Amino acid sequence: MKFFEYTKSHISTVEKEIEQILVSKPKNVYGMIFPFIKLGGKRIRPMLTILCCKVLGGDESHAIRPAALIEIFHNFTLIHDDIEDDSQTRRGEPTMHITHGIPIAINSGDALYTLLWEELLSLKMEPDRKLLPMLKLYASAFNKVVEGQGIELSWYRENNFDVSEQEYYDMIAGKTAALIGLSCQVGAYLAGVNEKEQKLFCSFGEKLGIAFQIYDDVLNVVGDFDKYQKEIGGDISEGKRSLMVVHCLKFSNEQEKKNLKQILSSHTKDQEEIREAIQLLKKYGSVDYAIQKARLLIGEAKHLLRQVKDSEQKTMLLELCDYVISRDR
Repeated sequence: MKFFEYTKSHISTVEKEIEQILVSKPKNVYGMIFPFIKLGGKRIRPMLTILCCKVLGGDESHAIRPAALIEIFHNFTLIHDDIEDDSQTRRGEPTMHITHGIPIAINSGDALYTLLWEELLSLKMEPDRKLLPMLKLYASAFNKVVEGQGIELSWYRENNFDVSEQEYYDMIAGKTAALIGLSCQVGAYLAGVNEKEQKLFCSFGEKLGIAFQIYDDVLNVVGDFDKYQKEIGGDISEGKRSLMVVHCLKFSNEQEKKNLKQILSSHTKDQEEIREAIQLLKKYGSVDYAIQKARLLIGEAKHLLRQVKDSEQKTMLLELCDYVISRDR
């Protein structure tokens, strides 16, 4: 796939940029963070920043540090999300709070977030680009991410299963899609295009991000652990109100609704109960429904790119869209 071939060297550059940012910081605070970041991940967000800048005629070298800072924010959210969800593995390895304990993991996430703003404020921009408008893009997206996460956590706290499909989309548009939308919009901003084109790329990224999360949830219940590298059924233990769960609760009978809610509320690790929940999702076509919705969103994202001049980079973006709904991890 051209996208990942193209990005190999760029991923290395982004990781070196992150390492350079962290290396001068106190090791007893930041020492365990870079190994966590180096565990892997697709680096789709920073690569989108670089690629969207390039596809619009910008200088991709100017996008490296802004892209690296988006990846730093993403890893901050992963560390805290794993604590909030009590996830045991990330990228096939124990999560940071399992390895180092919850206090150190929380502080590591906080350290990344404060470091991120220090670095953002010191970014050097091209003479025709202003820093403040770009900082506002970051701030707005970060706020949406935190609000989306907060909405989801409120569902758990209140044991609320009365979640509509639209409420699910609104939540995931913040929690997951806002950062991918930011990645694309920052790339467009750095390329110097007008606000209308920036918003188009933001919308492209948001649709891509929602589809990515829906399909990721699908993989969590039907994927292969060796490929997916996260707990299969972990979302059931977490009690996640995925699109599949919202759909299943709408169409299942009263007893099945009661059983599914009980399993999700109990945060069970019992594999028999987890399998029971997954079978209900399959019985009512909720897995297939989610896949269809992800495909529809990808179609809408690709349609937005029709206005962009044909190029190798545009082809890569279209390939990435197809990858999102065909991957196994």
